[in-house]
Amino acid sequence: MAPRDARCASCDRTRTHVLLVCAEPCLELRHGPGPPLHLGRHPDWAPRTAAAFAGWNKISRQHASLTVEPDGSTWVQEPEAGTRNGTYLNGARIAPGVRTPVRDGDQVRLGLRVSFVVRLYGPEPGTG
Repeated sequence: MAPRDARCASCDRTRTHVLLVCAEPCLELRHGPGPPLHLGRHPDWAPRTAAAFAGWNKISRQHASLTVEPDGSTWVQEPEAGTRNGTYLNGARIAPGVRTPVRDGDQVRLGLRVSFVVRLYGPEPGTG
């Protein structure tokens, strides 16, 4: 596996963060360590994605969360209650309520049609 890029091509920063890129709907999300980034249609629960997913009925109101830890490790998790159309990591459905590790280059899919490519930037997990 190639080493992870230290500098983000989108924002030119070297700090630890994730960049999620979705072609349809056209969406690019940057997120760093701290509280989870919620993905879904509910405007209070997922304020950064609700408008983009407003017409996508196959995306749940509370579909999934992405967390970046200070050490750079990144996790995706579907709510305990699950979703009707599932959350997938590299084509495999993840279990509701289970934190699942995400790596640079992975694909996170919400339902069958909305897919994000994951790009991780900053030091490798555990290196600083």
